[in-house]
Amino acid sequence: MAGAQNPSSIDFLLDDSITLKIGDAVRVNTDGIVARVAATYAVLGICTGIVDENGINPFSLSYINATGSTLTGDDTVVTASDNSTRAHALFAQVAVDPAGNCLWLNDADGDLAQTNICQMFDVVAASGQISQSSASDTSGQFQLIKIDPQGDADASKGLFRISEPQLMAQVGNATTGFVVVAA
Repeated sequence: MAGAQNPSSIDFLLDDSITLKIGDAVRVNTDGIVARVAATYAVLGICTGIVDENGINPFSLSYINATGSTLTGDDTVVTASDNSTRAHALFAQVAVDPAGNCLWLNDADGDLAQTNICQMFDVVAASGQISQSSASDTSGQFQLIKIDPQGDADASKGLFRISEPQLMAQVGNATTGFVVVAA
């Protein structure tokens, strides 16, 4: 929305034994490791890629998987039970957007209505989809900006912005609770 085509991307170590799909919303947990977002947690950003410790895409042809992970298709990984402590680990490439300037396409778990424009929603942890039934005028991880952006008459699709970013100077959105003190 601010004219940025490509938000900043930062590599973060992935948590142990998690399923992550490119396009999932993620957060940094209390261990300082990235995990998939569940409802009510602040959002660090969107996973735009997965790489190993050398920056190599594990979904690429002839990749030798020494990470202990399970790869499915060209976009889903289940990390090893010791991913956070092993020498050959996987990292999420996360597009961080603390200002909520970027719009993200999501296929919600139900149809959205015109009255939902600018309302806020949480995600369903199991699917990574927006929970259409969580619509709120006051709080939610994502805010709906447009319905059916592809023009294919699918009212479950919407463009959303991050409305509860983890990278904010607010105690409620921080993982460990930073306090801003006025001088």
